[in-house]
Amino acid sequence: MRTTSLGILAILLLPLVVGDYWIYQFGLYFLYAAAAVGIGACWGRAGFLPLGQAMFFGIAAYLSGLALIACDGSATALIFLPLAAAASGLLAYLIAALVFRGIGESGAYFSMITLALSLLTFQIANNWSTVTGGFNGLKGIPGLPGIESYTASYYVAAVALILVLGLCGWLYDAPIGILWRALAENERRVALFGFDTNRLKAIAFGVSGLVAGIGGVLYAPQQGLVSPQLTGFILSANLVIWVAVGGRGTLLGPVLGTLIVGALTTQLRDTIPFWEVLMAAFFIFVVLAMPDGLAGAIARAATRLTASSHLARKLMGGGAARPKIMAPARTLEAGGAQLEIRDVSAGIGEVAILDRLSFAIRQSGISCIIGPNGAGKTSTFNLLTGELAARRGQVVLDGVMVSGMAPHRIVRRGVGRKFQIPSVFPDLAIADNLGIALWSGRASWLDLLRPRLRRWTSPMLEELCERYPFLAEADRRAAELSHGERQILELAMALLTEPRVLLLDEPCAGLSPEETQGVIDVIRWAAPRLGSAIVVIEHDMSLVKALAATVYVLHNGTLLAEGSVAEIQADPAVRAVYVGSEK
Repeated sequence: MRTTSLGILAILLLPLVVGDYWIYQFGLYFLYAAAAVGIGACWGRAGFLPLGQAMFFGIAAYLSGLALIACDGSATALIFLPLAAAASGLLAYLIAALVFRGIGESGAYFSMITLALSLLTFQIANNWSTVTGGFNGLKGIPGLPGIESYTASYYVAAVALILVLGLCGWLYDAPIGILWRALAENERRVALFGFDTNRLKAIAFGVSGLVAGIGGVLYAPQQGLVSPQLTGFILSANLVIWVAVGGRGTLLGPVLGTLIVGALTTQLRDTIPFWEVLMAAFFIFVVLAMPDGLAGAIARAATRLTASSHLARKLMGGGAARPKIMAPARTLEAGGAQLEIRDVSAGIGEVAILDRLSFAIRQSGISCIIGPNGAGKTSTFNLLTGELAARRGQVVLDGVMVSGMAPHRIVRRGVGRKFQIPSVFPDLAIADNLGIALWSGRASWLDLLRPRLRRWTSPMLEELCERYPFLAEADRRAAELSHGERQILELAMALLTEPRVLLLDEPCAGLSPEETQGVIDVIRWAAPRLGSAIVVIEHDMSLVKALAATVYVLHNGTLLAEGSVAEIQADPAVRAVYVGSEK
């Protein structure tokens, strides 16, 4: 926050120390920086790289120019400029919603689509001469009413950039910003907390298009000309380079990269031969030596310098903690769910994994699924959470067929899950990991814009923090936890969703005997507290004996036996394929 305030102060005071030429240049690069901040939101926060950001900058610039020309520079045009920026944001959201709905993943495919769309926009702008002016561009665009000097234009651009930084800073601090960071680390886990990851990415891209549009609408009156190159590959590539150099993971990094590289280019490109080659080498150096960019390197240095003061504050008790807010209860029916798997077969490619599997869980309490490796236990959980499609048969939850539903929709119906290998968000603080679980099924899309949700708590969370004090170390990163602590953290996250069906895949894997007993105690404590059906995959028969009222035995993807622990141990068919062991 202090760094951001100092940056804003520097922006406001700059005209006092530089001449008109640099006031003009920095005003222009402030508009480019607004578009670069949008790339930071997508690439640095949500984990996907747009390669066609110039498209939204250019579209907004054309719309702004057309509005100013139509209104002959009168104040009436000011009504249309925000609409032009909003149009860029809406277009970006719709593109992302369609693309992510089709492919789901956020890798190179999405990047190439955005690049292709940028090239297409360039061709349209270049050839639709009756509207865009064609190759020569849209000329004779009036300036903003009342803005006649370089200094006035500079401050308009500065205010626009500050508004962009304020908007993105607010979003980064809100729950939706935390979810964007979680997406970049572990998209699968975000979906299995009930969040529509495709919509989250579409919103991030929409914000990216909006802030690019804010820069674009002011570019047209500032320059008086909008050319097709403004929508094309060169500017898109430059924006990505500026963000990488400045630091994609911070709010001010894209601004820093844009201003530094832009200023150096303006000053030196006409005096140093092969300037572009030199800049390419500088870009490669930054990417290799400082993957977090210049802002990331500065932030790390500042962290090392202030580490002692942070430690001192911690030893002295730190500042006053903000009051907690009790999270609302989940709106789910009381009691365990009615869960049925009916004659399900499933597989991947030609490999059959489940073969006419059928069983039902019709009451709350703890049950266990056992079986040899390859029996289909984890695949059954994947089936129940919508990650494995059924080739035949049905999965029915509370009388509703959930086969074919997206994972986040199934989770919102009251299914929670913990993985065998702890699946948390390492670079997020413990508090934010727990917060994501609390928001699951409770927070609306509008709620995700409210930073106060990061202060949510619940009676269960408070009791878990009493059992495991490390969970109360709010600012500690999950990456700093031991394996056992990560297992506990993920179990706590799964419990905080208060599901009606809780799937636990070997929750004690890799734990010491003491930690294992603690997990057993927590599961026993949580079962009546939640009133849920808790299903545990486990190899350790001592844990099965300690936990399960009912045991399901899988073999070769089908149900071999069902009954109490004693009945299962006495079953000759089970003994033939599965030997229980003591931990």
